[in-house]
Amino acid sequence: MTHRPAAVTYDVCSVQITATDARGAAARIVADALAGRSCQVHLCNAYTMSLVDTDEQMRAALLDSDLNLADGTPVAWLGRHRGMQGPVRGAELVGEVVRQGNGHVHHYLYGGKEGVAEEMAKVLADKVPGISVVGTETPPFTPITETDIDGLVARVRDSGACVLWVGLGTPRQDYLVHRLAPLLSIPVVPIGAAFDFWSGSVKEAPKALHGSGFEWLHRLASEPRRLWRRYLLGNPRFLLSAWRHSR
Repeated sequence: MTHRPAAVTYDVCSVQITATDARGAAARIVADALAGRSCQVHLCNAYTMSLVDTDEQMRAALLDSDLNLADGTPVAWLGRHRGMQGPVRGAELVGEVVRQGNGHVHHYLYGGKEGVAEEMAKVLADKVPGISVVGTETPPFTPITETDIDGLVARVRDSGACVLWVGLGTPRQDYLVHRLAPLLSIPVVPIGAAFDFWSGSVKEAPKALHGSGFEWLHRLASEPRRLWRRYLLGNPRFLLSAWRHSR
């Protein structure tokens, strides 16, 4: 088995974030997918990092991860001294992996509400002809059991998938990725809202806001009842945690 080259990383809340953009992250994921290597990936925004000090499952997942990516401008900003240019957004990462995989990487979509994964597959096929999606599933709303995981692992293996994309929302998707990664010899990547963005069920923030640090305002305005705690409580908690860990 070939070894991965050492990556440039930086510390955020005592978690190592890889200093790369979406293109570089996609190259790593595609390489592991084609080599049949397990790769546990986590996309880390301010809310994700705000959980590190209080959520043992999240902390364990991020510390055990093979590739932590800055999915949020504040997390990316903290890596400027290590060459970080901007965040790695989940929807952008999917597009880059699909394009770089060039039909040789087979994708399994596990996420979203009923019909979302199937619609995402259709949109991807329209945008990138030749894409290979070998499975789509809607996760159960109930807690995911060991039996559920065994069944999912078997279906992913039987499908011939090279990458498993997981969209359950933070932190649930990160817990699942941490459990799945040791059982599969492929990259397992949690991308949350990217399922909704690609399917068109939720509109992305305008491109003018990408990388500005204010994308969260668009999401909060779109889904205030679901997301107000994440942003209005999580953002200050992240800033406090990042400051405390930097001392």
